[in-house]
Amino acid sequence: MKKKEGFFMKTVEYVVTGMTCGGCASSVRRVVSRNKGVSDMEVENMENRVVVTYDESQLDDQTIIDQINRLGFKAAVKQ
Repeated sequence: MKKKEGFFMKTVEYVVTGMTCGGCASSVRRVVSRNKGVSDMEVENMENRVVVTYDESQLDDQTIIDQINRLGFKAAVKQ
């Protein structure tokens, strides 16, 4: 966990199935990046991978997973 500007930042990798194109990746990026507390994000649809760095006092894994799932994809924290 990194501390940034007085907040505790957490970086989490998610496995996201169902992303088949750049448009899918853009949708995920647009929705998740709007969350308060997100400081960095990578979306790689060809690798079924999303990495989000966020302030864990403002956001949690389940919220991110739920948002991605509502877009029609299947997300889970990478084990």
